[in-house]
Amino acid sequence: MEKIVVQPDGMRKRVLRGCIGYPEPVLPLVEATIRAALDAAFHDPRFPPLVENELQSIIFEVSVLTKPKLLNVSDPRELPRHIKVGVHGLIVERGFFKGLLLPQVAVEYEWSEEKFLDQACIKAGLPARAWMMPGTKVYTFEAQIFAELEPEGEIIERKLGLV
Repeated sequence: MEKIVVQPDGMRKRVLRGCIGYPEPVLPLVEATIRAALDAAFHDPRFPPLVENELQSIIFEVSVLTKPKLLNVSDPRELPRHIKVGVHGLIVERGFFKGLLLPQVAVEYEWSEEKFLDQACIKAGLPARAWMMPGTKVYTFEAQIFAELEPEGEIIERKLGLV
């Protein structure tokens, strides 16, 4: 979920306000969506819990993920060629460390495939180039994204590249 913030120059900016979900299909979709929405609103450790007077400035977005697929490559330098920014999300896993970035993140920040891999490693608590190390697993997935156009507004299926 994102919050619309009006900047001093009057421009409106979208900022992350909460994001929690299930990367694997461990619950029925309806139940997973409800739980993830509540957790994002009230239990994301990066943000204070949502309060009622914020609702008029919140845009809700739901990403329904495909099952992650492990990228099997003989040389980690091949990984960027198997990733499509604007299509794939990433999960990087090394031992107990694991990080996930949704497909829209790379599009919004205009990252290359290598930068996307680096940032997924950082999200996992690993060094940026950990995807180059033997034993690091990289998974891709896709997402169908539904979002409000404005707070309490119409819901659309969001195609990446469109804000």
